[in-house]
Amino acid sequence: MFWEISFCVGNKTIEVNEQEFSLGELSAECLNITVDDYADLHKVSEEVVKKLNAYEASLDLDDWFQANETLIQLDGILRRYHLFCLLRDGTGILSEAREFTQQYSLFDNVDCVFTEHDLRIMAQIGEYEDYLDNPKAYGGEDQPPIPPTPPERTRACLIYPGDIAAKWKAYRDFADRYIMIVSDIASFNITIQNFIRVVLSKLEKMNANQYVAALYDFFNDACADKLIANPVRGSGHYFGVDTVELRHIPRETSPGSGEFRIYEYYEVKLLQALLKMDFYKALEVGYTIRKCAYCGRYFLLKDARHTKYCDLPSPGNPKYTCAQLGYHFKRVKEMADDNPRSQSLRRCFQRIDRDVSRNVITAEDKVVLYKKAKDLFHTAETEAGTSYEAFEQTLQSKNLYPLCGVVRRSKPRGRPKRG
Repeated sequence: MFWEISFCVGNKTIEVNEQEFSLGELSAECLNITVDDYADLHKVSEEVVKKLNAYEASLDLDDWFQANETLIQLDGILRRYHLFCLLRDGTGILSEAREFTQQYSLFDNVDCVFTEHDLRIMAQIGEYEDYLDNPKAYGGEDQPPIPPTPPERTRACLIYPGDIAAKWKAYRDFADRYIMIVSDIASFNITIQNFIRVVLSKLEKMNANQYVAALYDFFNDACADKLIANPVRGSGHYFGVDTVELRHIPRETSPGSGEFRIYEYYEVKLLQALLKMDFYKALEVGYTIRKCAYCGRYFLLKDARHTKYCDLPSPGNPKYTCAQLGYHFKRVKEMADDNPRSQSLRRCFQRIDRDVSRNVITAEDKVVLYKKAKDLFHTAETEAGTSYEAFEQTLQSKNLYPLCGVVRRSKPRGRPKRG
C-alpha cells in the first residue's frame, strides 16, 4: 500500500489511478476524517507496532498472526474513505500473511525453502497477471496464447518468495507504510485545519493571490511552530521538503481525440506529499476549502463567495443541503422583528432552555427538540398552506414534546421528608 503514489496535475484537476478530481477535492476528504475515526486509527496503529515488535522478540508465528489481524483492522478503518481505496494496492499481502501464519501449528515455525518448483509457479502467476492487465495482447495472431490459470501459491511463495526472514522483512516494510499513513493524516490535518481556521476563513478578499499570500504568512508567522504539526510538540511531522520524482508521459488528451500532449506525472512515497500538492495547487487556481458552519464538514469552494455552508446533503436531514437549511435558519434571527413564525420559534427555544435549566428535560432532549422545531419552521417557511396559528400550536410544549418522544419530569415539591 502506498509504495509509490503516482498522479498528474492538470489545469484545475488532479488525476490519480486514471480517476480525475477537482484540485482540493482529495484534501477536503482527508480533512473530514472524523475525530472518532482518527482516534481509532491512532489507537490501532499503536497496537500494530506493539504486536510487530512482539513477533520480532519471540519469532513465534502466532504473534505475527495477531499483528496481522490488527493491521487488517487498521486497513478496514482506512477503507471507509474513498481516498485510501483509490491508493490502496498490494493488500493481498494481508490475506497471504493470514494464510501463512495460520499454518504455524502444522509447520511449527519450520522455515521455507524456495525451490525450482516454487520459481515455476511464480513465473506462471506473473504471466497470468500480465494477461489480466492487458488481455488484448494475448490470444490473437502473432500473439502469445492466453496463459492457463496458475496453481495456488505454495507456502514458500506467500507474502514474498523466500524464507521466513525474507518474508518478514517485506511484511514489516509493508506494515510500516500503514503507520506512516496515520502519521501523515495527523500532520496534514492538524496543519491545514489550523491554516483554514486561523487565516483562510478570515480573508476579506477571495482570490488565488490572497490565498497563496495567506499561506506565505502562515508559514512565516512567529507562531508557526504552534500551528504546524511538528515532532517536538508530538503532533506529527509536517515536512518542509518532499521527495518527488517527475516523469514526462506523452498521451492523448482524451481517448480517441487524436490530440496529444506531454503530461507531467509525479511519483511520491508519502501520502502528505500528494495532499500538499493537491491543496497548494488548488489555492493557486483560486479554489479554497472552508468549514461548513452548519454541519462542521470541510468543503471545496471553487468561486470567490463568502459562503458559510456547503452544498452537501445535511447529515440530519438529507432531503436538504446544509446551504438550504443554514440560510433558512439564519433568517430566524434576521427576521425576528417582523416575522411571526421566527418569533414563535424563538419563544419555543426559550421554553426549551428554561426546562433544561430546571432539570425538567435533559441536554440530549434539548438537541432533539431544537432540531424538530427548526425542521417545522423550515417546512412552514418553504411550503404553502401552513398558517401561523397552526405553526404556533405545533411548537407549544404540550404538542412538540410528545412529537419528539420527550417527557417532562416533575420536580418534587415541598420540604423533603425527615429520615
